[in-house]
Amino acid sequence: MSKGNLKSVSGDSGKKIAISPDTTEEVDIKHPVFCFRYLNKKYHIKKCTEKEQLSLLDRLQLLSEKTWKDIQFADKHSFGTEKIKQTSIKAGIPTHLAKDVDFYAFRFDGKKPMVGFRNAKAFFVFHVVYLDRDFTLYDH
Repeated sequence: MSKGNLKSVSGDSGKKIAISPDTTEEVDIKHPVFCFRYLNKKYHIKKCTEKEQLSLLDRLQLLSEKTWKDIQFADKHSFGTEKIKQTSIKAGIPTHLAKDVDFYAFRFDGKKPMVGFRNAKAFFVFHVVYLDRDFTLYDH
């Protein structure tokens, strides 16, 4: 690379970085990233059998290969999602979430729901909150 292609940066530049929210088009072509930071203790991975844990890992790997657009158009019991109302959830909701945050269910180990929400700033990140292995989180 020649020196002519580099831009000079003043000493005051770079102290603050503004990140613009993703547009729908940008998110649609991204692959999902899964986060377990807010995993509910009652619906935790530690409650899953070894078979369920392996199935979850397999599902996450397969979902990670798809784009959000692929997921949006897939069947809800395959690689798609199903919208779940917050008011339908029978377990505690993370306290930092607004009342209008949408929850979605992905499936693992057959039709067992993995329920969570998409990050408001990095919309490609999906926060898994519940692993509903016994179908008690909401009325199915």
